[in-house]
Amino acid sequence: MTSHSTTTSSSQEATTMDNSSVTRSNAVHAGMIGKLASFGRKKDGVVSIEAALLFPLMILLLLGTIDVTHAISLKRKVAVAASAVVDLTTQESTNVTAGELDDFIRAADAIMKPFSSTDTKVDLINFRRNGSNVTQEWSHSRGGCGGAPPSLTGATLNKLTQEDNDIIVARVCLTFQPLVGYIVGSGSWEVEESVAQRPRNGLTLDCSNC
Repeated sequence: MTSHSTTTSSSQEATTMDNSSVTRSNAVHAGMIGKLASFGRKKDGVVSIEAALLFPLMILLLLGTIDVTHAISLKRKVAVAASAVVDLTTQESTNVTAGELDDFIRAADAIMKPFSSTDTKVDLINFRRNGSNVTQEWSHSRGGCGGAPPSLTGATLNKLTQEDNDIIVARVCLTFQPLVGYIVGSGSWEVEESVAQRPRNGLTLDCSNC
């Protein structure tokens, strides 16, 4: 009787220990699942992460919009400035001085505001046709746009030039540096516009001291 009671007691203790282990294991699993579920429901940092990812893109988009607006405005101002300079020049009679051309060029500065007048470069070039040849009679510059001067050849030559009749070309240019370029490392580029007109008060227009 004593042996049987001892065996039964040991069996019950073993069963109790097994049940306790299972209970603890289930509790651990339930705790892990609960923590994972709780982590999945946490949304406190989602907005911060999204903002951190989107903020640089939003900055680039903003700067890009500003650059496009400035580029369009600059292109329009350069065209208007070139037109104004050549218009003032061609209103002279038969002769113009270098000082007068400087005054005409300074008139472009008011048009170019708020862009820097010191960075605005202007070329004035006079072409004259003699037979089938077109030669450059004179030129006057402030700063100089650089590169080859505007040329009148081919179809453009036939349309714009006449025998012993001058064509005056005003070329205005300004270097544009986009804001995005400071971030992505892109360079600047030259915004340039040329406008050509004939003298209004004669066939030719000479320049003194040019």
